Formats: sequence, structure tokens, C-alpha cells
Amino acid sequence: MLKRFAYLILAFIIGIIISLSYFSGLFTGLEYFLEDRLFQNKLERDELVIVAIDDDSIQKIGQWPWPREIFAKFLESVGKAPPKSIAIDVIFAEPSRIDTGDDLKFRDALEEVDYPVVLAMEATSLQIDNKIAYIEKKLLPLSLFQTKNTTLGLVNVISDSDSVVRRFPISAKDSQSNNSYRTLAYEALLRANLPIPNEENLLPLNRIVYGSQTGSIRRIPFYRFLEDQNIAKELQGKVVFVGATAEDLHDSKPTPLSRGTPMPGVEIHANIARGLLSGDRLVPLGTFETSAWILLASIVSSLFFIFANRLLIVVGGNVLVGLLYLVTIIILFERGIAVNLIHIELSWIVTTITLSLYKFFIAEKEKREMKRTFGKYVSPSVLEQIVKNPKAVLLGGEEKEITVLFSDIRGFTSISEKTTPRELVRILNTYFSSITKKIIENDGVLDKYIGDAIMAFWGAPIPEPKQADKAVKAALEMLEELKKINIQFLASGDPEIKIGIGIYTGKAIVGNIGSEHRFDYTAIGDTVNIASRIEGLTKEYKTEIIIGESTKNKLTENFSVTLLGKTNVKGKLEEVTIYSVTK
Repeated sequence: MLKRFAYLILAFIIGIIISLSYFSGLFTGLEYFLEDRLFQNKLERDELVIVAIDDDSIQKIGQWPWPREIFAKFLESVGKAPPKSIAIDVIFAEPSRIDTGDDLKFRDALEEVDYPVVLAMEATSLQIDNKIAYIEKKLLPLSLFQTKNTTLGLVNVISDSDSVVRRFPISAKDSQSNNSYRTLAYEALLRANLPIPNEENLLPLNRIVYGSQTGSIRRIPFYRFLEDQNIAKELQGKVVFVGATAEDLHDSKPTPLSRGTPMPGVEIHANIARGLLSGDRLVPLGTFETSAWILLASIVSSLFFIFANRLLIVVGGNVLVGLLYLVTIIILFERGIAVNLIHIELSWIVTTITLSLYKFFIAEKEKREMKRTFGKYVSPSVLEQIVKNPKAVLLGGEEKEITVLFSDIRGFTSISEKTTPRELVRILNTYFSSITKKIIENDGVLDKYIGDAIMAFWGAPIPEPKQADKAVKAALEMLEELKKINIQFLASGDPEIKIGIGIYTGKAIVGNIGSEHRFDYTAIGDTVNIASRIEGLTKEYKTEIIIGESTKNKLTENFSVTLLGKTNVKGKLEEVTIYSVTK
């Protein structure tokens, strides 16, 4: 339970750290990059046309700024096949350098057109407060040009922290006059009476939905309208954006599509219009919702580590969830909801990797602890199974059917009186080492040494169908090994050792029993007590191995078994049927 809680705590901490990195703006540039690639408007809008003040036009018409008469002639030319509206991305804030008559010609043209014209204005000081734009200072066209046919459109766009233009205010409020001015593209579409899908869902600040590439909106050079009267037909029924594309006019800004080449401001406004007409909206997920997604990604990842035991399920499940996150985010992008891809996926990836490493090191630590705890007491084959299934030896214990073996040295008190403590320790060490080896070779678990006695059992922590056979076989091999030991003892002048062995099969509580600071893997219960009592009967029945009837009934191999009868065992009301086993 504590380990599972640790996974959850680690995942929560990772989620918090990734959330803080999101708030700090870390990886914002990468997030912008992915947004730019995922959210594009690939639909062509043939109702949009750019009239470009390009290098060719400047070469043919003359040095910029042009006389206002040039724009008057353009408006007159276009009037023969009127567009739905024209937005001019040029701020006529100062009088003409030529004379007043030049301005009057432009004003007269504006008054005579029978289509709406949107003139550019700029907020020279634009403040964003709670995602709402406020104009502190502004640059307007001359009042002379503000006629019944003209309205104003804001040309300001907003650059992100990487200096790339991605957002625009749908409108901005003048802090001084309290008037609101719509963005140039929005104003042009409204004046053209074109329907704007999802207009009610427009935000104060909106994401610009760019086309698939720069130049995807048709451009016509400005000079052609002065040379060819028929070209005006190309603008009939269109929404027209007039603006500078020539490099020397420096009206270009970095955009997601720039790839090193800034996009002309007039094309940015045309892209804004295209996004509005297409109904494409990219609404960023709120800060709270994004943080919740980040935490959810971490916690969901941790659930596989908490509840799944197999590595394949843990890894496979996390990969599946990661792909599900990715697909969900892409679908939301398609529906106009900008989900923070980087931090959510990063939360999942970091959690998965961290918990995998944690699980690996914890598993390795458990393996080392298992090997250290059981390595000296069980056979390599049993140890390998314990390492594979560490839950088999959880602290607390569980009831299992086991076969318990007790072995005791007969006349040990007499032997200890005849030998020095140093010699006694040497004799016991030699005896225990040789005898224990036979228990372990037969896949038994050495429980403990109790003075001169040995306790071992079979059937736990790993179930053993042939536990009775292996226990009896171990007992017989112990006696054979004892003969070899006694030959050495007698040759060295040491006393001969005789032992009695009791074996009993039944239910017992087996597990790590003790305190949190010190515990042993052991077995307790009636089965253990009966095995100990049976061992004590070997001297009375003058035999070396006695087994209970429950053990005899579990034997599958051929052993020489002789019925001894029934006997009362201390601590047990029913009589126990016992048998002797000989080679």
C-alpha cells in the first residue's frame, strides 16, 4: 500500500512541477511551433484579393509615398466593377506633400464611390488588460478623408514572446473617447455584408488562422489598375485589401509561415479575414483546465504502475494512453480548442519514465533484499521463484499448507558438558552446515536454528505439490550425511551425534513475522507445534524419523513407512497417528 501511495505522490509532484513550468512559460516557443503546424486554414477564399503596392508598382509609378491622386484614380478605376468593400492598409495621417488639391482629389474620390472603403488607423499605444485591448494613443487618417463612405479599421496585430504575429484584437476601446474600433479585416467584412460563421464566439483576442503558405491569397500589382481599365473586373464582388508588399516599405512581420521571410502586413489582414469567413477559431484552453490536464496525465500514468504487475501492461498501457492524449488533442485542435500539447505530453512522458526508473530500482532493491534474506536458507531454484514473485513473502503472513521438519540432537546436554564452548561451537557449525545443505538441496526453507535444533518447512513461500516427498527425502539424506560427519568426529576424538527428526503436514501461518525493525520469514501454528512434539517422540519409539499421518497421505514416492500407532500430543485434543520412516 505504501509503495502504491508513493507512485501516486511521485506522479502528483511531477504534475505540479510541469504545471509550474507551464505557468513560467517554459517551452512556450515549442508550443507555438506545434500550434502553428496543427492549426492552418487550407481552404482558398476567392472572395479575397490583395492589391499589392509592390516593387514593380513603385518602379512604374514612382517613389513612395505616392500622390493621393494615385489612390483617387485607383478608386475610380475600381468603381467600374465595384467590389464588396476595400480596406486600405495605408494611414493617411498627414497632408499630401504636393498640395491641398492632391488631398481634395482623394477626398472627392472617397465621396463618389458606391462601395464601402475602410481606412487604416493605428493604436500607437495599445494596452492589453485581461485579454481586452485598450487604445491609449492613436494615429488616425485626416478628418478630410472620413466621409460617408468610409469607416476606420484598426491595423494593430499582436506578437507573442517569440516576436511572431499570431493574434489580433477583434476590436479595441479608446480610453479617451470610449469609442471602439474594429480590426481592419473584421470591419471590411462587416461593410461587405458577408456572413461571419460563429461570430458570437469571437473573443477580444483571437488567434490568426493562416493559410498553408505565404502568398496563398491572390495578389494583383497596384500599377495594373492604372494601366489596364479591364483589370478592375478582377475585383468585382470581392473584399479587397490594399497595402504594401515591397521590402523597402518595411511593413512586414514574422508569422508562423514566414520561414525566415516576414509576411506583409496587408497579407496578415487578409489572412485574418479568411479565418473569420471560414469560421475557424482557436480558443486556448483555460489555465485551470490546462493544469487539470497536466495533473490528470501524470496521475493516469501512475495508475498503471499502481495496479498493473506485468511490465508489458505498464508500458503498453502508458503508450496507449499517450497516443490517446495525442489524438484527443489533435481532434480538439481541429475543433478550434488549443490544448497545451507540450506540457500535457511532457507530464505523461516524465511520469512514465520516472516511475519506470523508480519501479526498476525498487524492484532491484527488493530482489537484493530477497536474495540477502533467503539466499542462505533456500535453494537457488526456490530463491529464483521468490524473486519473481516477491508478494509471496509479504509482511503479515498468510495461511498455507506446509510440511514442517524438526531435527534435534539427542543427548546434547551431555555433549555440551563434555566439551569446551569453543569445541562445542565448532561441532555445531560443522553439523549445521552439512545437515542444512541437504534441506536446501531438497528445496526446503531453513526457518531457524533453536539451540541444537533445526526447523525447516516446504510449501512456502512458493507452493510445492511434492512437499511431503521432499521433506522425507531431506530427512533420509540428513541421516546419511550424519554418518559421514560422525566418521570425521570420531576420527578427531569428538563425540558421536545422534538426531531425531519429526515431520508433519498441515495448515500454518507463514510470512514475515516480527516488527518493522526486525522480522523473520517463519511459520507458526499447530502444524509447527505437532512437528516439534513428534520429533520428541523419536527417542521414545527408538526410531530416527517420525512422520504424521497427514504427511504419509501426501507421499507419492516409495518410502519404507511403518505404522507406530496413535499418540497424544501436548496441546492437541485429538490423537495423532504416527509412522516411522527408514531407508
